[in-house]
Amino acid sequence: MPSDWAFVSVDMEITNQCGSECLMCPRDSITRSKGMMSEEVFKTVSEKLIREGSLITFSGMGDPLSHPKVFEWISGIRNKNCDVGIVINPASLHEGISQRLIESRPNSITISFPSIQKEVFERLCPTMSFEDGLKRTQELVNLSRGNIGLRMAGIRTEINSDGSEEYVSFWKKLDVRSNVTACHGRGGNLWNPDIYRPKTFGLESGRCGLFQFHAFVTWEAEVLACCHDLTGDTRIGNLINDSVSVIAERKQNILGSSMPFSVCQRCDEPLRQYIPTQSSPPKNRNERRRFFHSINRDNLSLCQSDRLPSVY
Repeated sequence: MPSDWAFVSVDMEITNQCGSECLMCPRDSITRSKGMMSEEVFKTVSEKLIREGSLITFSGMGDPLSHPKVFEWISGIRNKNCDVGIVINPASLHEGISQRLIESRPNSITISFPSIQKEVFERLCPTMSFEDGLKRTQELVNLSRGNIGLRMAGIRTEINSDGSEEYVSFWKKLDVRSNVTACHGRGGNLWNPDIYRPKTFGLESGRCGLFQFHAFVTWEAEVLACCHDLTGDTRIGNLINDSVSVIAERKQNILGSSMPFSVCQRCDEPLRQYIPTQSSPPKNRNERRRFFHSINRDNLSLCQSDRLPSVY
């Protein structure tokens, strides 16, 4: 298990490329370089994170299933007794992909399925039909039963503000875990009044509780404050040249005062309100699970955040 809170949970962006055009994703505003993680970078980064005992999630501003090495890399991490999850969207589940994903044995799969209302789904995800998305998702659900933890992640926007109970009930009938999270501004990068209106979660505090226990690593091994940094301006280090302990120390120094990055001044991510804990980081998987469950409970009244990692 991690010796420091900074790397308890890590989003590994194996690519920031994606063919979908989801309305709630500001990826068109990315100015940092785009590409796919190389085998050399993955080997170096993953070895450090596995040694640290981090919970690794293939996620970020791209489509991890588009990376040709994704299944091999998931299997490799699992074979080294480390936990790994993946966040995907139905558009990525082309023929045969679901079976290969199950065979790679991730600890968990989170499917970004924004709404079970056809009109809302197709407005938020204009590159595919609701029927096709649901068919692909149900195929993966059936394959995962008894093998892998799977949950649906819905999103509450200005066009479906009253659909949360319907969403959870729909997936519960199919015996699938789900949660609906509030659409936030992605560090001030999302500007679409049709689906999102700025909020003030945590802005006045100047702190970010999420920053304490969660790290974000780009396809180039850059450690940024979070995935909402689309420019790379919040660079804290690089896991090719820097050790985990050095970057963790830098993060701790940043936590000692108000968040210094401009992206943080515009962020209404609910989890930034989480009060940084003074206790020691989790010593085993059970403690880590209890920690993330406690955050889930604490944030139910804060519109819930979609930045919570999967709980194993």
